[in-house]
Amino acid sequence: MFFKLILENANGDRVDMTTTANQYMTSKVEGLSPPPGTISTSSYAGMDGSYLNNAFIEKRNVVISFEMRGIGVEKRRHQLYKVVKPSRFIKVYYKTAGIDVFTTGYVETCEVQNFEMLTTGQISILCPDIYWYSTESVMAYYSQITGAFTFPFPTESNPEPFVLGKYNTNNVMEIINDGDETGFTLEIEALEDVRSPTLYNADTDEYLQITGDLQARDIVTITTKTGNKTVTLDRGGVKTNIINRLVSGSTWLTLREGKNRFYLRGTGLTKLRVKIIHTNAYLGV
Repeated sequence: MFFKLILENANGDRVDMTTTANQYMTSKVEGLSPPPGTISTSSYAGMDGSYLNNAFIEKRNVVISFEMRGIGVEKRRHQLYKVVKPSRFIKVYYKTAGIDVFTTGYVETCEVQNFEMLTTGQISILCPDIYWYSTESVMAYYSQITGAFTFPFPTESNPEPFVLGKYNTNNVMEIINDGDETGFTLEIEALEDVRSPTLYNADTDEYLQITGDLQARDIVTITTKTGNKTVTLDRGGVKTNIINRLVSGSTWLTLREGKNRFYLRGTGLTKLRVKIIHTNAYLGV
């Protein structure tokens, strides 16, 4: 199977583990499948069976086995060490004919056998975030006025006026999740003063609401991903944590597999520009 595997450190330096036969030949990649689950149970007193305490998925462990052939092996080995450093951040890109994803983690080990006939090595990466993510994001937008700028401009031979925008009366946003259920990023921009914007899931009636007023040019960014749930207000370039402004009863909305529909409520919807940003997440690739 054809695949491409690239490692990138925090500085953006890269090493391609699948370049040519004279470079790095990756012979095996572990950690592409879903990570193992941990299930804790307790026995009933004097009864058959047991009950579930909790269940969760362990961290991902990506293990890359490779060979180094051709000339200049020592030089390439030191280039590898510059990118792949133990305890340091690393980003792993994996691409096949059907998928293009990445995951992030920290290097546990980077070992190369220097004194064998065939120079081999192994890299172990621990990924606290269990998902592989698509390299491309998908978005859903809401704005009362949607852009519709068209060409050509009106001329003497074509006097028809051109459209600058269209008035949007539908406040429902649809977005497709082709991966596993996961959180997303919600960006709310106030064009003028508005109050208590609320995002509803049209299928479950769960909602996420920010209480209080937003001033013109305020931008609220909400992330609902497990382990990274935030509510941030950007006002004049100054960012503030406003998670305390979440209304009681709000749900950290997620995107289920397939089509998801959301709609807006609040005072002054005509003065809002809203964007849902989603990246497909996969337990296994």
